[in-house]
Amino acid sequence: MIRIPDLADPLVVKALAAIACSVVALIVAAAWLSEKDGIERKLAGRIAALGQPPSAPAQRRARRLDAAALLRAIGEALGSTALISARDRRELERAVAAAGLKPSAVVPVLIGLKVVLLFAVPLALWAFTALRGIGGMRQVATVAAGVLIGLLGPNWVLGWMHARHVRQIRTGLPDTLDLMVICAEAGLGLESMVERVAIEMAPSNGPIAAEFATLSNELRLLSDRRQALLNIGQRTDVEGLRRLSTTLAQTIQYGTPLGQALRALASEMRQERLTAFEERAAKLPAILVLPLTLFILPCLVLLLAGPSFVQLIGAFKS
Repeated sequence: MIRIPDLADPLVVKALAAIACSVVALIVAAAWLSEKDGIERKLAGRIAALGQPPSAPAQRRARRLDAAALLRAIGEALGSTALISARDRRELERAVAAAGLKPSAVVPVLIGLKVVLLFAVPLALWAFTALRGIGGMRQVATVAAGVLIGLLGPNWVLGWMHARHVRQIRTGLPDTLDLMVICAEAGLGLESMVERVAIEMAPSNGPIAAEFATLSNELRLLSDRRQALLNIGQRTDVEGLRRLSTTLAQTIQYGTPLGQALRALASEMRQERLTAFEERAAKLPAILVLPLTLFILPCLVLLLAGPSFVQLIGAFKS
C-alpha cells in the first residue's frame, strides 16, 4: 500500500523546499541560456546577412508574418475608401499626434486594429458564451459589449496614451522654460536654443524632447517660422506649450527680447502652478469627509463606546 508522506513533517517540508528551489534554479538557467543562445543566433544571422541582398520571397514572407504591417495594409485599404471620411481621419491624426505618435505611421495601423477587433472580439465572446452554455439575452448583451470594446477599445488606449503624454509634458515644462532662459541669456539663437533643449531634456523627459526635436526640424524646413512655432501648441494640445509658442512667435514678430519674454512666461507659469497646488490643498478637507465618515468614524465609535455597550449589555443580562 502506498504511504502518503505527511506534509507537516519538517523533513518533508525541507525536501519540498529544496526541490522547488532546484526547479526554479533550473528554469532560470534554461531561460538565461536560451536568451544567450538566441542573441548569439541573431547576431550570427545578421553577420551572415551582411553583403547579401534580401530575397523578395523572404521579404514578402516577413511582411505577412508582421502583424503591424498587416494592420497597416488593412488601414490603408480602408482609408482610401469612402468608409472613413476626411474629417474623421483628420481628427484621428490630430489625436495620434497629441499622443506623441507619428500620424502617418500610426493612423493606418489604428484603423486596421479597429477593424480586426470589431470582428475578433465579438466572435471570441460568442464562442466563449457558446462553450459555457450561455444563451438568450445574456449572449446578445455579451456580444454587443464585445462590439463596443472592439470599436472603442483603441480609442480608449489612445486617450490613455494622450493623457500620459500630456502629463509628462506638463511635468517637464517648468524645467524646459528655465533651460530656455539660460540658453537665451547665453546668446543662443532660436534654432540653436530649441535644439539644445531637445538634447538636454532627452534623458529626463522623452516626450518634451521629442516635441522640441520636431520643432527644431520644422524651424529648419518651413519657410514661416511663426507657423512652425504655432504647430507645437496645436499638435500637443497643451496650454503651456501653446502659450510658449505664442510668446516665441510674438518675439519674432515684434522683436522683443527673447530672454525677457521667456523669463516672464516662466514666472507666470510657476505662479500658476503654485496656485493650482494651493487650490488642490484647499479641496482636501471636503474630499476627506467621505472616507473619514465611512472608515475612521465607525472605528472611533467602536473603540470609544464599545466597552460601555458591552458592560451595559452584561448588566441587562445579569
